[in-house]
Amino acid sequence: MARSRLLYVLKLVLVVATMLAVAAPALSGQDDDDDYIKELRKKKAREKAIAEGKDPDAVEPTSTEPAKPKLPPTAAGWVSTIQRKWDSDKETDQQLVREAVDALKGAIGTDAELAKKVAEDFDGFKEKEAERAVEGAISGSGVSVDRLRAVLEENRPAALKAIMDPAYTESDGCKKQPEVDAACAPLFAVWRDPVGYAAQHFGLDLKTPADRLEKLATLLGEVVPGLEKWPEGMENAEALMRARGAEKLNVKEKEYSANSGVLAANEKLEGGTLTDEDKRHVRVLNDYRMMLGKGALSINLTLCKATTGHSKYMNKIKQLAHNIDGHPDGRTPQDRAKRAGFGGSVAENCLVGAGDGDAAVWQWYNAAEHHRNMIGNHSIIGVGHDGLYWTQNFSGGAKAGGRR
Repeated sequence: MARSRLLYVLKLVLVVATMLAVAAPALSGQDDDDDYIKELRKKKAREKAIAEGKDPDAVEPTSTEPAKPKLPPTAAGWVSTIQRKWDSDKETDQQLVREAVDALKGAIGTDAELAKKVAEDFDGFKEKEAERAVEGAISGSGVSVDRLRAVLEENRPAALKAIMDPAYTESDGCKKQPEVDAACAPLFAVWRDPVGYAAQHFGLDLKTPADRLEKLATLLGEVVPGLEKWPEGMENAEALMRARGAEKLNVKEKEYSANSGVLAANEKLEGGTLTDEDKRHVRVLNDYRMMLGKGALSINLTLCKATTGHSKYMNKIKQLAHNIDGHPDGRTPQDRAKRAGFGGSVAENCLVGAGDGDAAVWQWYNAAEHHRNMIGNHSIIGVGHDGLYWTQNFSGGAKAGGRR
């Protein structure tokens, strides 16, 4: 009996297993149908997106845009915002700066103490930014002191050759003066205005950053009136930047350092007939000599006595000459130098018509023989003037001369 039941159960299990085996393919086929339908739907959706000009492979953004920068809640934060972001090109930063300025204006109101504190926070700020801008502009242009000095070294020989050319003479009205001017022009350009020369030849641009700094100055003036002003003597940002640029591109440093002892002694010298205008005259002449690579001249008070006396006598008799009979100090330049107490030989320049020491230098510059006399191998100078009459005596290595 037990055996027959066991056989019955085994038969039943076999029947169920057979049924499951038959059913399994049917279930698998159903899954395949579902996958096919899904892929078909994806294909149709892709084709539709392409037809509508959309990117079917685009990924939907999973995050939102960055939050808009917020203004700090304190006056110190507003000041910091302006200082950090005033020069930013980002629109959001510029908007934040604008909000900071407005917030400071509102907070200050009539609060003098806060206005003072904010003014202290911004003291010298735009000037430092100008300094930084100058450094950046110079670096970006590739100009340097060495490159500018190369211009001096390259052009000095040609300038000296033109000046020393015997054909350059007053006897023909200085017909070669234009050639001298052309030879000296590059030297004057880089010596007098290295920033302007760098702008023309190296593309140095100070105007663009200067315009931005003017906008900064305007903003600061809104916060505290007066902060928009530039240092004394500087009418605007560009003037300040040019001055700072000239300091950084100082092509004169080598010559002024080498002649510092003579230059300092000349400035300290006082007494006798020497006037401030006489000293200014020598200052201008020495600057010109150093531009050409010549040494600075030392002022000699004894020669100043001789030259001043001669200028006064010429003015008195209204006559321009080196040799004057009946001159109370001596007929010739050598006689007058000796009577004043100078024992060496001298070379002399005279002129009439210069209203100041600066003009006197450039009047002689345009007179060939006088020009050569000024840049000769001398070491000392005496100078004196009376009205429009001027006299120079040179010595110390120079030959005695008779040029007016």
